[in-house]
Amino acid sequence: MDLITDDQHAEAEDYLSSSKHEWTWDEKFSTSSIKLSDNNLNVTFHPVYSTGTAVVRGNAPLEKGRHHFWEILMLTHIYGTDVMVGVGTANAELHDAGDDFCALLGRDRESWGFSYKGYLQHDGKTCKYGRPFGQNIGEHLVGIHLDAWTGTLQFFINREPLGVAFTKLNNVTLYPLVSSTMAQCVMKLTWSCSTPVSLQTTCLAVLSPSQKAYLSKKCPGLRYLTQNIFADILQKSIDCNSEEDIEFPEYIILDDLDYALLLGIKKKKRC
Repeated sequence: MDLITDDQHAEAEDYLSSSKHEWTWDEKFSTSSIKLSDNNLNVTFHPVYSTGTAVVRGNAPLEKGRHHFWEILMLTHIYGTDVMVGVGTANAELHDAGDDFCALLGRDRESWGFSYKGYLQHDGKTCKYGRPFGQNIGEHLVGIHLDAWTGTLQFFINREPLGVAFTKLNNVTLYPLVSSTMAQCVMKLTWSCSTPVSLQTTCLAVLSPSQKAYLSKKCPGLRYLTQNIFADILQKSIDCNSEEDIEFPEYIILDDLDYALLLGIKKKKRC
């Protein structure tokens, strides 16, 4: 008897493997300071010269009860007063800074921002957070992960997590945001995907890289989980010793049958 049919496997894979772009930038925000292209995935801020701060928002809210991840590639070297990525509610003040060079995201209580200079801002308050992005070679890819179940928001640079930036966002309807004061600043939305919060994603969050590789090798049927983008985003940043065999505590595995069902390999005999 098969543990999972081909149809069930395909359904599970579709469940976790999201479309690469679930949302794009909202063309309603197109102005003389905002030019969208490539099916609204690319945004050019201040195409000629800059007179203040421009902002663009995602064209769909981030649904509650899901893990959301999006990634933005800086196609130009970043400089100037501020370039920010983050989130905000529908009530965020976004249209009052067209003639003002400012750090827009997080200036009020309705938005949360991460500056290219490495600091966070919310409700007008700033704090040091991580290393700058968009200035040095190899640091132009910025990722954002919103856990809309626990309400945490964290940022990544080149898929390296910088740690939790904001909390208590689980009861707020949010939209992705980017803002820039820089003239001819170009960004590309490379990912915008989500997956439901589930037992599977919770398990992914506690796997170290070597454990994930081990399961992928020993259980090919789980590769739709272990090779999913969220397996990288949710995994533990501290790895265990990959040279050692992975052991499971006795109290987790009830008997040899459970062990075989989980890993499909023979359980090691203990002395």
